[in-house]
Amino acid sequence: MDSAQAFLDNADDLTDLELAVLLSLVAQHHCMLVARDDLLDDLASELALIVRDVFGLSYIILDRDDLQSIKAFGSAILDDDSNEFDDVSHESDVDVESSGIPHSKLASVNFGAGSSSVVDHRKLDTRSVVNVIIAKDFNLAPEDVQIQALELIRKRRIYSRTTVHLAPTVFLLLPLVATSSKHIRLNKHLNDRIFMSHTHSPEDGFPNLEELDDAAISEDHDSTYSYSRSPSARRQQMIASRRIDAKLIEQLRAQGQAATITPEIRRYLQDVVAFLRMERGVDGGISPYGTTLFLALAKYLAPFHGINYVTPSLVALAAKKIYPHRIIMATPGRERSTQYGTDLASARDILNDLDPDKVIQNVLDTVECPT
Repeated sequence: MDSAQAFLDNADDLTDLELAVLLSLVAQHHCMLVARDDLLDDLASELALIVRDVFGLSYIILDRDDLQSIKAFGSAILDDDSNEFDDVSHESDVDVESSGIPHSKLASVNFGAGSSSVVDHRKLDTRSVVNVIIAKDFNLAPEDVQIQALELIRKRRIYSRTTVHLAPTVFLLLPLVATSSKHIRLNKHLNDRIFMSHTHSPEDGFPNLEELDDAAISEDHDSTYSYSRSPSARRQQMIASRRIDAKLIEQLRAQGQAATITPEIRRYLQDVVAFLRMERGVDGGISPYGTTLFLALAKYLAPFHGINYVTPSLVALAAKKIYPHRIIMATPGRERSTQYGTDLASARDILNDLDPDKVIQNVLDTVECPT
């Protein structure tokens, strides 16, 4: 069976976070994830399991301490063994301890963000950047750290005191943002480079973490029975059946790039962009680069739905992923309608009921959809 068809047959089994990471890998761009404050640690751990088990990539989870300076940030994201993960590879076995805590080949085992080992400067520093950086509260990082991340995204390299460290071929930045602080925006240029954003609902849960906990409980329960199968082995079998390899990712990327978009759909997409720029409450953020990514995401979504062309519904879905973190909401004094007689109090009341998600939905409800 064709690998892409096999993927489509089992796509419904993927979680929202697995799909978000897969789409980011297919598009070769970065994704912001938003969750409730009390779920941010679990979100980081769930993403680490997905990155390691489903895609076979190296990762690091960064806490606030790792984001306090460029030096701390640079040291944390370097991995002595990351060259083994330059491409999506699933040849190595997954190591799961009896305690059920996932391990990576990084210094930060146990989902920590421990600092890299001390390098003997008499030897050549051959460390490389990990495949996936999972950065909690990245919107609260200092400006210079965010600029360093932007440079890493654009130039795919980072400097240490002794050498230049290159990012691998497969590289993702996944900034995690707490709901209570999402009004604190990333650096303007870094924010524009983030491909899409996804809000993780508590109802969607954390299936990989739950499976890991269940495996640990099952091991404790069955430990006295010599004939019982190790839950680690059972979990490895389950992981092996769900792994997504580089071949499939490349196939989905090629199919997305080749997806057909008719002049009518392209006009619809451009109308959405134009209406977003003029929509009440919007003060900016609809950039030309964002429009380029908007078109790209609409096309990349096509093979995920088993088609080779872009539909209006895919354009609408892409808009809901591309623009929530980009749209800058106006203050009452800058609300466009105040230029035509609306008083500040009325403008304030209007803006209190608006957020980027509502703005996008209002535009989608307004723009005439091609048939």
